[in-house]
Amino acid sequence: MRAMLTAAALAWLLAAVGGASADERWTTYVNDRFGTTLSYPADVFALQPPPENDDGRTLVAADGAKILVFAGYNVANDTLASKRASLKGLDYALTSYNATGKNWFVVSGHRTIGGVDSIFYEKYVVSAADVIHSLIVTYPARLKARYDPIVDRVAASFAGP
Repeated sequence: MRAMLTAAALAWLLAAVGGASADERWTTYVNDRFGTTLSYPADVFALQPPPENDDGRTLVAADGAKILVFAGYNVANDTLASKRASLKGLDYALTSYNATGKNWFVVSGHRTIGGVDSIFYEKYVVSAADVIHSLIVTYPARLKARYDPIVDRVAASFAGP
C-alpha cells in the first residue's frame, strides 16, 4: 500500500513540476472560419476574445507567454519560400532554428519583447484550400525549461484542413 501511495505521489509531483503535460489540462481550439486547430494547456493560457473577423485567437499566460493562432486567405499567392523570405528585419535577426516540410515551415530564435529577452517560435502551414495558417508563440527566455515542452506539444497539434 505504501508503495502505491509513493508512486501516486511521485506521479502527481512529476505532473506538477513538469508543466502542463497531463491530458486533462489540455484543450483544443478550433477556428470555425478557417478550420485551424491546436491543443493548449488551458490552465496555463487564457483564451482571449475573438477578433471581429474571427480569423484566430490570442492566448495569454500570467507570466508573459503568448500564443497567437490565426489564418488568412493566401491573397498574395505566397509559396513557402516567399512567405519565409517575408520574415525579415530585427524581429528575425537572431533566428537560430529553421525547418521546412512539404507544406509548412518553422522559424525560431530570440527577440526582445517589451524589453525582455524572449524566445519566439513561428510555424506557417499553407493548406490545399489556399489558406495560410499561422502559429506564433513567445515567452521570456528565462522560462525556456517550462515552455519548450509546451511549445513542442502545441506545435505538433497545430493544423489546418
